[in-house]
Amino acid sequence: MRGRAADRDVRDEQKRPDPVQTTSARLKAYAHSTRRDMLSLLRRQDRLRAADIAEALGVAASTASFHLRVLADAGLIEEAPEHARDRRDRVWVLRAPDAVHTTFSQRSVRLTTAEFDALADRIEGLISAAADAHDPDDTGSRAWQIAVLAADDQI
Repeated sequence: MRGRAADRDVRDEQKRPDPVQTTSARLKAYAHSTRRDMLSLLRRQDRLRAADIAEALGVAASTASFHLRVLADAGLIEEAPEHARDRRDRVWVLRAPDAVHTTFSQRSVRLTTAEFDALADRIEGLISAAADAHDPDDTGSRAWQIAVLAADDQI
């Protein structure tokens, strides 16, 4: 009996997404401007097909399909076969907000190196203060992977 319970524990562990892999896939998804534009389109529309997105963004349908697969692999969108005209028709929708626990924000600012360093220190301080203020006994909490990425104009 112990063997079966151990096997079940292993299977349950395999079903849990790896937070580092999930974060990496989402960062990759958000990294491309076309994919960010696709997410914006899907926020404004109920559902879209690759051809609709390709036309709206002025890209090839194959390019749109590729980027849609990246977004789907990151867990940000999903197919909605109930809205498809036939089996070959692929309709895409945003995943429900409660199913996607991630956010992305992008800003471009001009700063000196000293100003940027001060900003980075403030961000780190805010994260540390939030962690310190957190009640570890709060059953409604969850672990968050916070990645702050900054790149200067030399890239």
